[in-house]
Amino acid sequence: MNPKKVRFRDKESDTNGDMQIEMTQVQPKSWKDMLVGHSHQRDTSDSNEKAGFDFMEGDILQSVVNGVPSITFSDRIHQILIQGMDNTVVLKLLGRNIGFSVLQNKLYSMWKPSGPIHMMDIENGYFLVKFQNKMDYDKALTEGPWTIFGQYLTVQPWTMI
Repeated sequence: MNPKKVRFRDKESDTNGDMQIEMTQVQPKSWKDMLVGHSHQRDTSDSNEKAGFDFMEGDILQSVVNGVPSITFSDRIHQILIQGMDNTVVLKLLGRNIGFSVLQNKLYSMWKPSGPIHMMDIENGYFLVKFQNKMDYDKALTEGPWTIFGQYLTVQPWTMI
């Protein structure tokens, strides 16, 4: 919960000087919304319809393999999930580790994107960067080589393995 408003009561109505605080529940953005750039303030049923995220018969197959539960998704669901990964690159700074904020600041100053970029630290020094603008995406891929602190930055398009 986040405090939204703070009002002091009038001295005539209350002699102990307490504050009155209104609390509102702020729903955090989901990982999907952050990655594909959707706002959590949109009507969720509308965004689900646009994304085609209604499950159909055969989209989810549940089974048990060697005593371990297994869930398999259909090709249609896989296509829906990877559709939001357009204009996304995978980054790795060779030779040294770098913090998230430092890398983000360096990328903004180096690439000067015309739209916002969304970054995610995936692990082992790899980062995903999603561009809102196709021209910014193309620039990051083609105008290298890029260096940060004298180390090469590898930039590769995101692909499904």
